[in-house]
Amino acid sequence: MTHWNFYAGRGRPWTHVCRSVLLAVALTLAMPLRAKVQIADKGEARCVIVTQPGATPAEHYAAEELAATLKEITGATFELRELAVDAPASAIIVGPGPLAAKLFPEVELSKFGGEEFTMRTKSGRLLLAGGRPRGTLYAVYRFLQDELGVRWYTPWFTHVPKRSSLNLGTLNSRGQPAFAYRDPFWFPAFDGDWAARNGSDSQTARLKEKHGGQVTYKGFVHTFYQLVPPEPNFKTHPEWFALVKGKRVGENAQLCTTDPQLRDFIAERVKAWLRESPDANIISVSQNDHAGACECERCAAVDEREGSHAGSLLELVNYVAERIEPEFPNVMVDTLAYQYTRKAPKTLRPRRNVIIRLCSIECNFARPLEDASNALFARDIRDWHRLTDRLYIWDYTTDFSHYLLPFPNYYVLGPNARFFHRNGVVGLFEQGAYQSFSGEMSELRAWVLAQLLWNPYQDDRKLVREFVEAYYGKPSARFILQHLDFISQAAQPFYVGIGHPDASPYLRFPTLVKAERLWQQAEDAARGVPDHLWRVRQARLPISYLWLSQWVGLQRECRELGAKWPINPSRKNYAAQWLATVNEPGPVGWSPMTLMRESGQKPADFAAQVGSEPDELLYEPPKRRAIAATADDLPENERKAAISVQDDRAIVFREPDCARPVADLAASDGVAIQMTAGPNGARGAMELHGGKLPAAFKPGRYKVYYVARVEAADRAKSNAPAFSARIHDGPAGKYIAERTVRVSETASDYRSYLVGTVELNSYSRLWMGHAHDEAVKWVWFDRAILVPVK
Repeated sequence: MTHWNFYAGRGRPWTHVCRSVLLAVALTLAMPLRAKVQIADKGEARCVIVTQPGATPAEHYAAEELAATLKEITGATFELRELAVDAPASAIIVGPGPLAAKLFPEVELSKFGGEEFTMRTKSGRLLLAGGRPRGTLYAVYRFLQDELGVRWYTPWFTHVPKRSSLNLGTLNSRGQPAFAYRDPFWFPAFDGDWAARNGSDSQTARLKEKHGGQVTYKGFVHTFYQLVPPEPNFKTHPEWFALVKGKRVGENAQLCTTDPQLRDFIAERVKAWLRESPDANIISVSQNDHAGACECERCAAVDEREGSHAGSLLELVNYVAERIEPEFPNVMVDTLAYQYTRKAPKTLRPRRNVIIRLCSIECNFARPLEDASNALFARDIRDWHRLTDRLYIWDYTTDFSHYLLPFPNYYVLGPNARFFHRNGVVGLFEQGAYQSFSGEMSELRAWVLAQLLWNPYQDDRKLVREFVEAYYGKPSARFILQHLDFISQAAQPFYVGIGHPDASPYLRFPTLVKAERLWQQAEDAARGVPDHLWRVRQARLPISYLWLSQWVGLQRECRELGAKWPINPSRKNYAAQWLATVNEPGPVGWSPMTLMRESGQKPADFAAQVGSEPDELLYEPPKRRAIAATADDLPENERKAAISVQDDRAIVFREPDCARPVADLAASDGVAIQMTAGPNGARGAMELHGGKLPAAFKPGRYKVYYVARVEAADRAKSNAPAFSARIHDGPAGKYIAERTVRVSETASDYRSYLVGTVELNSYSRLWMGHAHDEAVKWVWFDRAILVPVK
């Protein structure tokens, strides 16, 4: 198996490539009357397309793609010839070979990187060629896209401009993609033809030999237990597995990465894997998707020295990389900088054949990674960049709990791609809704990301506008673009992670009313163009999903605001209509959505879940009264300074089955959030967001109390959990205070429970939930009390 060097020439700044392409375009447009190459005239071909002896399957396919697309543009049929000695006076030379070397001796194609390419005119001929395996294919596709305006927006929608006559001016450009590994990991991006045409070398896309192959991983991610299966190894070698709280653990944890025998075992396993998979470019030796880092003396000493758990992990990975290099000199060993290993080590450096894949999982995706809310991640990427020039990123571009949730990163993707490139990233994996079509704006994100992975310095807002206007039609695009802007702005006060609930603070009743109006206008504007109408209706599904999933709470908000309900008043009928749209027949290459979240909910199951009419009494908001004084069980000095945060500022989860606001005479304002346990592990919960706290709140240090009461059955055990409380710091990416309140600590009247003394900011989240125990009948949350600490 030949392993291509995808890193050759990567140091050349992309801006140089950009300028050359822009110059080429300018010259082409400026000199139509002094054409250097005549391609077609009034629907007749005026040149031939030439391949050369020794051409690879990808180079033959490039010529075929060129001929087929030029025919679509001009209506002309182009002859394909294989020539070695000479070419007609008007010809397009495709790929490296003897003829390219003879006619364009100044272009040293043998020195091109594996994805590097050139577009060059000379004496009536055009050279489209590049390095192997994919350079020539990319030369053809960039020519068609950048010079002729072809766009492959989705696997089922290609824009091909029509021009019966086609003449080229001077072209002289050389380029390559900005990143060596480009994976817009959205379901539409897995189509092999679409991926190749949009410059993706994704390990997941259905790329074949004709596409020039792809980057091929072995193992891909979270491979510790794949390399060292607990069964049977834990019984025979418990010392190979992580020591956690004084005990060796063989499940939902990690390995003891400093154990000498384990290191040798993993090195041999990696060699065996690579012998089984000779096509692999990269092999993953990476931590499991759990916590449970090893705490043994050896591992702890390394991690203490390096200031990060990445220390003991990297020692193992470097060892394996060194051991396999003699037999597999062109294979890279990949590992993660993920959660507890995200922070770079102080002194250790990855070997030259090691890839560090840094993960952005904790970040705020409503804002760019250079925003202050993401300062810790920005620090980590810069620290890793100082240690290695083999830095990859595993980035996250959707809400994995709700693929249909409007995710406000539309205008964050571009700034982030540029930030990655400026900080030495050479591989970028953009994980999105990867399990089926119809994730929220999935087609838009797949295409925009593919363009940015090729060249991150493009205007991402222009890319978004271009796609929306082309795919949905200009009449509808006006309203859809307003929707994208509106959702982006609505989310700005909040820390938006990748597992946000559907009851999100930026997606409340007033927001959805405006979104509904914009989508209705977009749909009305698309009538008369069936393709556009179908696309708009599919793109509208997320807003309809939110109405259904939050129906009772939104009805209550509507009545609290004295507003008019903007959609079908029958949830049953609305759910049936939604499911019919989900399954509406679509174009060839598309199929209906099958999974709505990473954990696997099916649209039909969701529609059945919400396919009944709620009791309208649940829509009535309970009556509030004037707020009583701060809780009497606090010290007097704390009561005077306290900020009271009422339950009406909270987001309620699993309403109405497990939680809802109810009238409660004992509550300070006559209303509390009542929570209980539900089936299949469900439970009621609520959350307060820093962006919705009272005006008196200022970022700083506070004692945080939750005022709550509990009704437990006689059979409830005194040490059983009654409710859980925790506080999350968005920028820190972690919980900074947690408390489990047990039945013995509770009472049937309201008490103040100290959750912690913590630093709060506008991105803090204050959560409370029922503890699942059915013997705890009800938990009521009245309010939170914030006491400033000087």
